[in-house]
Amino acid sequence: MFRSGPTCVHLYSAICLVLCASSACIHGPTTKELRQAEIEYDLGVEELRTGRIRESLRHFMESVKLHPDFAEAQNGLGLAHMFLGNEDLAVAHFERALEIKKDYSEVRNNMARVLLNQGRYREAIPLLEKALEDVFLPNRYLAECNLGWAYFNVGREKEGMERVMSALAQNEKYCVGYEYLGQMFQRRKQYDQAIEEYKNVMVHCPEYPPGRLNLGRVMLLKGDVEAGCAQLDLCRKKDRMRESARECERLFRTSCSEASAPP
Repeated sequence: MFRSGPTCVHLYSAICLVLCASSACIHGPTTKELRQAEIEYDLGVEELRTGRIRESLRHFMESVKLHPDFAEAQNGLGLAHMFLGNEDLAVAHFERALEIKKDYSEVRNNMARVLLNQGRYREAIPLLEKALEDVFLPNRYLAECNLGWAYFNVGREKEGMERVMSALAQNEKYCVGYEYLGQMFQRRKQYDQAIEEYKNVMVHCPEYPPGRLNLGRVMLLKGDVEAGCAQLDLCRKKDRMRESARECERLFRTSCSEASAPP
């Protein structure tokens, strides 16, 4: 509902006294406001899709200003804040979206993503399990992959890997799934399998920022210094403007200086 104006007490109306005695008068958004909120939401979605996060945030904020109970716009605000690193604000908007629309399964997955980023795996699991109970959940592979990562990190490794593999069976181009599998195999010191998964990332998503970094790192762990350094060198040069390039540069300097020096 939309709150507007100061406290409204009508001296001659008992009804208004009942409605407004302890809070501002409440009325729903007008038809014009609803339509404008939808327009702002659609603009925010398009900006988010093209990576213009701050612009999307502005549109979602305007949408919610016009229609505070617009669950989809609250979810959009949560996503924009998540991508900007404002995780507490993201969770607040996801929680608000769920208050408005209790069966909003996509929001449970989005909130779980924030918790995973914070290492709060046990808190993420019930959100993801609940989301996957929804037979109409769109893009189920996203929640299933996240659940697999959460399971793996609380010691349920076999279940976790199976969930991620199931997600990839639903979408073989979902690069985060290959990255998760690569990290799982890497933690188990199964470096050959990890390398194959990181190579899958490079095949399906050659521009994925952590791709070469992960591949180069696990090659070094395996002992293949020449191949690992070649990947890190490409990463630090080709992906120069990305955060991952700084880590590639650091690893290259610490692990590859002698290997790359002329005899």
